Amino acid sequence: MSAQSHYENHLAAFYAWMSGNFETKQQEQQDWFAGHGVSPRGNGVAIDLGAGHGLQSVSLAKLGFTVFAVDFNQHLLSELNARAGNLPVRTVLANLKDVAQYATETELITCMGDTLTHLDSIEVVKQLIGQWAALLPAGGRIALSFRDLTEELTGEQRFIPVKADDERIHTCFLEYSEGYVRVYDQLLEKRGENGYRK
Repeated sequence: MSAQSHYENHLAAFYAWMSGNFETKQQEQQDWFAGHGVSPRGNGVAIDLGAGHGLQSVSLAKLGFTVFAVDFNQHLLSELNARAGNLPVRTVLANLKDVAQYATETELITCMGDTLTHLDSIEVVKQLIGQWAALLPAGGRIALSFRDLTEELTGEQRFIPVKADDERIHTCFLEYSEGYVRVYDQLLEKRGENGYRK
């Protein structure tokens, strides 16, 4: 299953719950940007790739940017729109691999969370970074983050508890192969009084 299909058929429906309290996480992101000197210096435009439900997009807008929030999942972009309110955020339904769909003059590009690790190969990542750099003026910036999957987990370490409450339990399972890691998300949801539904 592709990353896009996985989000559309499974992950998007509980992504916001999985991510934790939005206000707390959003403020953490905003503090990170501010602490690293991220503020408008040129045309004030930022492109947030793999924007999800808006942690980075909302943070950048609050720091003074006009943000183009790009994601391939409409459910997440709808949540982002609701959270952005009157902030200068424009959502773009697009796959970040199709740069032409969101190319615009920008001084900042962000691609954070697990977005880069969803891509098909290191070669695709390298190609995209080159295309993104071409959108930036002199002095423009790219901010990237990604999960470190370089050290192979073995045995029970491959099972990662993500979040749990009285209604849901979310666990990830990692399967390592040469050159890539396959990630499985398992969600158990409590239905009625008879326990959990997988």
